[in-house]
Order: sequence, then C-alpha cells, then structure tokens
Amino acid sequence: MWQIILVLVFVVAMVVGPVMMMQPNKQERRLARLRSLAAKRGLRVNIGQNPANGEPHQIAVYSRLLPPPPKSVERPQWCVARQSLEHEINFSADWDWVAANRPDAALQAALKPWLLELPAAIRAVEMRESAVSVYWTESCWERQAQWQDSIEGCLGTIAKQLDWLAARAC
Repeated sequence: MWQIILVLVFVVAMVVGPVMMMQPNKQERRLARLRSLAAKRGLRVNIGQNPANGEPHQIAVYSRLLPPPPKSVERPQWCVARQSLEHEINFSADWDWVAANRPDAALQAALKPWLLELPAAIRAVEMRESAVSVYWTESCWERQAQWQDSIEGCLGTIAKQLDWLAARAC
C-alpha cells in the first residue's frame, strides 16, 4: 500500500514540477507589468541590439510612433548612444553618434543639454522615419515606497522624453 502511495506522489511531483518551473518568476512578472503599462501609455516595446556595442547586448527599445511626414519632407534618421568612456571627441560627454547620420545643427544644439539630463538607464536615443526610440535597461531610477509608483514615475519620464523628441521630429 505504501509503495503505491509513494509511486503516486512521485508521479504527481514529476508532472507538477515542470509546470511550476514554467511559471514566470517575480522579475519576469514585473517586466510584463512594466511593458503592459508602457503599452497603455501608447509606447511600443520590443527587444533590440544595443547600438553602442556595450552591455547589455540585448536591450528594451521603447518607441513612440510618429505621424508620417509630408511627402516633400524627409525625416532625418540618426542614433546617439552612451559610450563606455566620457571623451572630448564624443558629441556630448559620454554620448556619441552611432553612424554617420546626424540631425541638423539646431537639433544637435538642443540635444546636447537634453542628453545630459537623461537617466543612466537610458543607453541610446534613436530617430527613425516612423518613430523615436530610447534604449532602456528597464531599471528604474525612481525610488518610491510602492514598486508601481516607482515604475509609473520612470515610464512618465520615458514618455515625456519621447514626446520632447517627437516634437522636434516634425
């Protein structure tokens, strides 16, 4: 009798164990909530390559879609990313251009102080034809008593920065 019960317990453990391992852990649930909140704010989230060739290699890209430009206007495409070292040849402190594409001089002048104010968790900023994006490590710089409040503050900052950039894209 005990052998049958022991075998049944073992079989149940073998069936339930892998199912329990497939459940998301606390960090994965938080990331899912964060990305869901971002989607509710109208942000698109995907995972992309870090344009700065630094750590982390895979990074979350938070984007705000832009309205299409008039047919006669071509929107400049560029990307600026944090470098591992601050150097005088960089565009601004530890920020430097990823490729040869650059925005016009007026936007470059506006970008310099703006980039210096961005939290360290934002690793790159990109303007494409259809969207403005920030590459974010998804670590929150705000510290509130509740995680939800902290992440709302960080998402608010991300959305505000993307809106600032989108306003200059037109």
